[in-house]
Amino acid sequence: MVKRIVCGTVLALIALLVGLWVVPVGAQEYRFSVDKNISHVYVNKDGSVDVEYWLTFTCQPGAHAIDIVDIGMPNEDYDLSSVQADIGGAKLTDVRPSEYVKPGVEIHLGSKAIGGGQTDTLHVRFNVPKMVYPDDEDESYASVEFVPTWFDKKFVTGTTYLEANFHFPPGVSGDQTKWHYQEFTSTSLVDDRLVFTWVNEKSSGAKPYQFGVSFPNQYVDVVYEAPSIGFAALGKKLSNVLGIPICWVAGVLGLFWLIVWASNASQKRRRMKYLPPSLSVEGVGVKRGLMAVEAAILLETPLNTALTMILFGLLKKGAVTVLSDDPLRLEVADPRPQGLRDYEEGFLDCVSSRGKISEQPLRKVVVKLVQDVNKKVKGFSRKDTIAYYRDIVSRAWQQVEGDETPEVKSQRFDESLEWMMLDEEFEDKTERTFRTGPVFVPVWWHRYRPWATSAPSPKSSTAAPTSKRGPVSLPTLPGAAFASTIVTGMQKTADKVVRSVESFTGGVTKVTNPPPVRASSGRSGGGGYSCACACACAGCACACAGGGR
Repeated sequence: MVKRIVCGTVLALIALLVGLWVVPVGAQEYRFSVDKNISHVYVNKDGSVDVEYWLTFTCQPGAHAIDIVDIGMPNEDYDLSSVQADIGGAKLTDVRPSEYVKPGVEIHLGSKAIGGGQTDTLHVRFNVPKMVYPDDEDESYASVEFVPTWFDKKFVTGTTYLEANFHFPPGVSGDQTKWHYQEFTSTSLVDDRLVFTWVNEKSSGAKPYQFGVSFPNQYVDVVYEAPSIGFAALGKKLSNVLGIPICWVAGVLGLFWLIVWASNASQKRRRMKYLPPSLSVEGVGVKRGLMAVEAAILLETPLNTALTMILFGLLKKGAVTVLSDDPLRLEVADPRPQGLRDYEEGFLDCVSSRGKISEQPLRKVVVKLVQDVNKKVKGFSRKDTIAYYRDIVSRAWQQVEGDETPEVKSQRFDESLEWMMLDEEFEDKTERTFRTGPVFVPVWWHRYRPWATSAPSPKSSTAAPTSKRGPVSLPTLPGAAFASTIVTGMQKTADKVVRSVESFTGGVTKVTNPPPVRASSGRSGGGGYSCACACACAGCACACAGGGR
């Protein structure tokens, strides 16, 4: 997510240079624990969110009473008049823009100040516009992100029960959702709205914890464009503040941008590498006997292609029917055919009663498939094994392209379809091979295109595929029409089988090929009196640091 990283880091850099982290005089006297930080984010159709907090504080004995609490706001467009606060049902009416948290508000507790040794809960609710942004991995999705407010580490002691709840817009169902950064703890249905809940019982009240969700943008009326970063104005401001030539500033910012861009490009490439690296000392010989889908994993084929191969294999076995391809909706056969492989059974288990594919359990199916393939090739030469299966793909195409008999060509294409899908030139070769002459339609065609309005014309031939009872009469299609249907159908399936192949693959890679653990730098977390995340990026909706004074 390049925009988010650049935005947050640049503003953090500015804060460090300009010296925004300033602790107010006398603030050292505050000392308290944040026993509970419970937040609810309600996503509204107008692109705003309502945020509600329950913050439980315990003021340490002998410390300054908690008389003012600063609450960070997700962006500068927050509605100050919408802020409502109370303690134990007693309304707090003195709410002002914060002197120390930008953007943020300060809530004066007045007679409800929390004295030394006392515990009480502050309840706050407010509205923030412009909180729904495009999901930067899927243009048909909207995104909301949020960081519950946190407090300066100089004031906070102990641990915090942290709970964050996202209330989706009405109508959003579970199989239409995505979570960001970390998987939710639980889900529920409240007032007919789906809710994702994250719980961390031993968090720090002085650290930011980021959460986010995505959902189809059809459920909101407004999705705001991510604002661009004004580097020219930024450079001029830094030049004036630091007293150095603007060309120096431009050079530093340019180098910084290049580093961030290269880092994110590298991370993106690594997320697609889901197969664990080969052992430093490989075995010998070729691992034979892999299925086409397993060979696809060994070749590290994009996972949407591998999943499309599984689907077509299930079509051929009569285990599933495609009800529509945009959106992709499936119907699982009842009863299922016997002899299905584990990954095929797992795929079918992920199809809901409404015909949609649930991505979270599907990710687990793929993780197991990757791990199983890695075990199977252990002790064999991966280099030689990869070459062996690439040769199978090449020979499969040679057999189809080299036969001029439509009946036999059609049969061989059907038999080797999954293998040929591994060819990077599958689309071009299919259209070139079948551009002329008729094609005998596979027996599974009616499960692949049951909504077709015109049926292929029947044609008998003694050379057609045979069954145990003798020759079979199969319908035919013009070769060009067949090729076009196959190619466009597979493209749609690959695009729809998961919402974002990068996000889906990244979730698999985290399990099957996680990055090496790096030693901690020893640097403490954020907080302070500034908004390092800045919240001006796609899908970003961060609440910033705050604290009693």
